[in-house]
Amino acid sequence: MTATQIFKMELFKYTKDRTYIITTGILAIINILLTVYFMNVFDNINQVNRLENDYLFGLMIILLVFTIFANMIFMFVYPFHLVSMDYKNNVMSMLVSSGVNRTQLFFAKLGAIFLWNIILTLILVFIPSALILFRFQQVVDIQTILSGISAGFNTVGFSFLGVIASSFISYINSLVIITTATIMLKGSNLTIFLFMGLSMLQGVITNTLSIIPTSLGFSMTGILIMNNLIVVVITLIFVLISLHFMKTQNL
Repeated sequence: MTATQIFKMELFKYTKDRTYIITTGILAIINILLTVYFMNVFDNINQVNRLENDYLFGLMIILLVFTIFANMIFMFVYPFHLVSMDYKNNVMSMLVSSGVNRTQLFFAKLGAIFLWNIILTLILVFIPSALILFRFQQVVDIQTILSGISAGFNTVGFSFLGVIASSFISYINSLVIITTATIMLKGSNLTIFLFMGLSMLQGVITNTLSIIPTSLGFSMTGILIMNNLIVVVITLIFVLISLHFMKTQNL
């Protein structure tokens, strides 16, 4: 079985995971409905005094808070499930015993997890964001909005694109640490604690190394770039660690 076949098999398997697919769909629908509701509220902002005594508005605020937490928890827990499911179902040992190359298996699973979680993020986060942006651009020119955001970042010494790149790198880094922790403990329920420990260890390392660009008088953008490079290097180290465990562990 080639890496491409494993990759396709992983994605197909994720689409058949009905419980999590249904949960994703429900959260996505709630996110969109709440976005549409609050966009309508802001369109009628002159009626805000009436809304203060509106029970529906109060319930929607409570629902919004719970939905935000539900999205955060789901997007945090789901990657653990994706990596651990093959361990818990003994699929990993069956694949290895059938002669599948462990290195190809590792990178195919890693790529599938990255792609699937990015799709999940697009569904849960960027669709509501796109609706809000679409509504704003009907009132204010989209170029004006982007220029205002960019100017805000430039005021504090950051690049708008740099912050986006930094967020993406941090997201990938978190997925890699989750993968590493899950592989090291073979999908154990204690994986989350190892993830927290590895994250804290990374935090100590990055905070220590970030002193270097600060002491050298780097600009805010320079410090951001340096910190991103540190995170990328640490991410690659975690990839090598997880690959080592995948190749040597007794399945």
